[in-house]
Amino acid sequence: MRADEITAPFSSSGGERKIMKHFVVKDRCSYTMPFDAQALFANLTEKERIKGHHSPEGQAIRVLSRALNGWSSGSLSRRDVVVLCDQAVEDWLNVRLMRSPWSSRSMPVVAPLAVANRILTQSEADRLLSLHSLRAPAGATAEVSRDEVEAALEFCIELIDKHW
Repeated sequence: MRADEITAPFSSSGGERKIMKHFVVKDRCSYTMPFDAQALFANLTEKERIKGHHSPEGQAIRVLSRALNGWSSGSLSRRDVVVLCDQAVEDWLNVRLMRSPWSSRSMPVVAPLAVANRILTQSEADRLLSLHSLRAPAGATAEVSRDEVEAALEFCIELIDKHW
């Protein structure tokens, strides 16, 4: 019997018939991620369950978990993942700096304030600013590489996790 065949009862007499099943698998993600996204997602989910999602770190991790899940399933574009990473960290920093979550200040303004308040190191702030620069203005056609997306996800998750 081939892998795409299954047998099913043909009648009450116990005979069998072959039923051909055709499976179509659409691969939305045609590459292998160098980090184990499934293990990382499971780890984040467990930490969120234990530590809660009401803290600023928990809220950021929840957004980053969704970005990771969307990236690994292929439902989010590279640019979408970068925007979610940037926005999650920016919102987290606004709360840590006791600014309104609705503050219109973006990462280029918030990152130096976070360094001054000893929330971030200068190298972390520099890396966040380079991540922010990947957010293209409307109409830009520059592509974000897969490696940049994965590095951004890992960095943002590690950054928030370090402060949790």
